[in-house]
Amino acid sequence: MEMKRNSSRHEEDLARGHEPEDTPAYQVLQQHGLLNSTYRVPTANDIDAVPSNSNPWLNTFFRALCCPCPCLVKTFTVPDGFVLPVNDGRGGFHFYGTENHLILDPFYSYGKAESYGVNTIVHGDRSLLVIKQGKTGLALNKGQPILLPPGLHQWKDPVLVYQKSFDLNNNVIRLGPLTLVTVDEGYCAVTEDNGRQVILDGGDTYLLTHRNHKFQKYISMKIQSHDMQRIEATSADNVLMAVRATVIWRITDAHIAAKNSADTIAKNGGDKSSSDLGDITKLTNDVLKQSEASLAAFIGAVNYSDTFNVAAVVEKSHTNSSSNFTTAQSSPTKGGGGTFAHEEEAEVPTASPLFDPNKLNSCVHQANKITKTYGVSITSINVVSAVPADPKLQSSLAQGAVAAAEAQKYETVAQGKARAALVEAKGKAESMKIVASGAAESERIRAHGSRKAADLIEGSGIAVKLALLDKTGDGLKGCNSTIFFGADATKLDEMLAPAVVAAATKQVGGAEKKS
Repeated sequence: MEMKRNSSRHEEDLARGHEPEDTPAYQVLQQHGLLNSTYRVPTANDIDAVPSNSNPWLNTFFRALCCPCPCLVKTFTVPDGFVLPVNDGRGGFHFYGTENHLILDPFYSYGKAESYGVNTIVHGDRSLLVIKQGKTGLALNKGQPILLPPGLHQWKDPVLVYQKSFDLNNNVIRLGPLTLVTVDEGYCAVTEDNGRQVILDGGDTYLLTHRNHKFQKYISMKIQSHDMQRIEATSADNVLMAVRATVIWRITDAHIAAKNSADTIAKNGGDKSSSDLGDITKLTNDVLKQSEASLAAFIGAVNYSDTFNVAAVVEKSHTNSSSNFTTAQSSPTKGGGGTFAHEEEAEVPTASPLFDPNKLNSCVHQANKITKTYGVSITSINVVSAVPADPKLQSSLAQGAVAAAEAQKYETVAQGKARAALVEAKGKAESMKIVASGAAESERIRAHGSRKAADLIEGSGIAVKLALLDKTGDGLKGCNSTIFFGADATKLDEMLAPAVVAAATKQVGGAEKKS
C-alpha cells in the first residue's frame, strides 16, 4: 500500500518547533540576532496571490463573445507551483495564483508564469523568493541590511530590495557592511577595526559588525619551505662560491608579523578584497633575504682550501683509514684465539661545514635574531649545492677529484690484498698450532701408556728379563757385531735359551718347596 505524504518535512519541523536555521552554520548570525524571518511564508498556500475567479468554460465563453475585440478580455491558466506576474496598467503589480483567471479590463497585461520554488521573482514592489539551506539572503531596507534565513519569503515593499544569496561555505562573506569570516585551524586572520589591528585565531567563525571593521588577509601559521635563489658569496680565502639552499620557517607570532612585515593596505588605498586573501609575499621575501644574508656571512667564515678541496678530503680519509687499519693489525685479540675481534670503523670526515647541520645551526641562530623582530622563526637552512662560481676552477677541481678517486681505488685494492694476506697467514698459523697441539696430545697419551706398561712389568722378574731380551734383540737386530757373544746376532735366542730355561726351572722349584 503506497502511503501519501500530506505535509513537507519543513512543515513537520515547524510543527515541532524547529526552524531551518537551527544548524551550526547559522550559529554566529543567530548569536547576533541578524536572521530576520518576518517575511518568511510557512507554506505555499500562504503566498499572497490573486485567487482563481473563473473556469475553462467561462473563459471560453468570454473569448468567443469578445472575438471581434479580443483586447477587452484577458484569460489565462496558472499551473501549480507557479505564479503569474500581472500589471494592472495603473502602476500596480500583482501575483496571480494557480488555476483559471478572467480579467475584463483592456489595460491589464501579464508576462510568463514563473516557478517560485527555484526562481527569485521580483515584480515591481513585490518579491517572492526561496533561500536554500546553507545559504543566507541579503536584502536592503532603506539601505540597512536584512539577512534572510532559509525558506520561502515574500513581501510587498518598494524600499525593501533583495540583493543576492551567499553560500555560508565560503571563508569570507561580505554581507553589505557586515563581514562573516571563518578562520581554519593553522591560520590567523588579520582585520582592522577603525585602523586598529585585530588578530582572529583559527578554529572559529567571526562576524565583523560594521563597515570599517575590515578583513585584510589570512596568515598561515603552518611550516613554510622555500628555495633560496642562487647566491654568490666569497669564502674566507677569496674563492667566489655559487650556493643553492632551502629554508624552512614558520610564523610564531601573527600579531608581530602582521604589524611589522605583512602588507595590509593596497597601494591605491582601496579595498583589498579582490586580492589574494592568503598573500604573504612581502613577509616571505623578508625571510628569504635575511636567510641569504646569514648564509653569505657563514660562507665568508669558511676556508675553501681546507674544506672544499676534494683531494685533501680524500687524502685525510685515506690517512684515517690507514691508521685504523694499522691499529687493528697491531692490537692484541682477546682470548688468545688469534682471530679478529672487532675493527673500529674510521670516522667519516665532514667534507664541508656547509653540509654539517650542527655548524649550520649557528647560521640559523644568527638569522633568527633578526626574523624574530617580525614574528618568524627559521627552523633550518639546508645547503643543496655549493660549487665555485669560476668554471675553470670547477673544472680543475673535477680533474683533481677524478685523480683522487683513482688513487683511492688503487689504495683500496692494496689494502684489500694486505687484509687477505693477513687472514691467510693467521689461518695457516692457527692450522699449525692445531696440528702441533694434536701431536703433543698423542705423545702424552703414548707416554702415559708406556708408563703403565713399565709399572706392570716391574712386578714380575721374568717379565723384566723378557723385556730386557726383547729390547736387546731390537737393539742388535740387523747388526753384524759379535763383540759380546762371539756369534751372530740372529742366534742370540739360541745362546740365551738354556739360561732362561734354567732360571725358569729354578723359580718353579722354589715355588714348590714353599708350598
